Amino acid sequence: MSAALNNSAPVTHRLGDEWLMAYAAGALSEGQSLLVASHLSFLDDAPARLAAAEAVGGALIDDLAPELMAPDALAQTLARLDAAETSRPVAVPRSASDDPLPAPLRDWLGHGVDELKWSFLGPGMKKVKLWRGGPNDQRLWMLRAQPGVKIPKHGHRGTELVLVLKGSFSDPHGGFRPGDVEESDGARMHALDIDEGEECICLALTEGPIRFESWIARAIQPFIGL
Repeated sequence: MSAALNNSAPVTHRLGDEWLMAYAAGALSEGQSLLVASHLSFLDDAPARLAAAEAVGGALIDDLAPELMAPDALAQTLARLDAAETSRPVAVPRSASDDPLPAPLRDWLGHGVDELKWSFLGPGMKKVKLWRGGPNDQRLWMLRAQPGVKIPKHGHRGTELVLVLKGSFSDPHGGFRPGDVEESDGARMHALDIDEGEECICLALTEGPIRFESWIARAIQPFIGL
């Protein structure tokens, strides 16, 4: 994998090494793998980080006591790793295209962002649902919000990963620009402010329905399907 193109601003909010190790081992769901591969496409050092993750995984296998393993356990583990190598999305570099979709996501979709079937989410916001499955009712979807939009305070029933593809947003935990990932857990509540200047497009992976604080947002939630 060649180095990714340099971005106008560095990626400051990166996924942790545990995500890279799980990705390298093929242990993630389809939705998780797409988000991780898309995130890696923004990173100049993605090849080195993936190589390090794979080396750590290999060292862990080497350290296993053979006498504690079933006779064919190591062969089965290596076979699963080989299968994962050929089936997981490849984190190729971003291109200079005006389309904000990273290559792994664009290849999976088969088209660009403007060909997606966007639907109403709220004033100044659209969404498109991409995938649902895996453990804990995972949902992969995209948000498209106009500059200055304020997304109501909400939480989640499990892990939430939000990857910025275009534009930027901020919340009490910091500012997030293209390539940045915000990771939240079920205990965190936050509201998002879309920054001025340009629309913001994000790829999100959530577990279960969103938990809105406002009763108005809860009232319309059955109609938005998130």
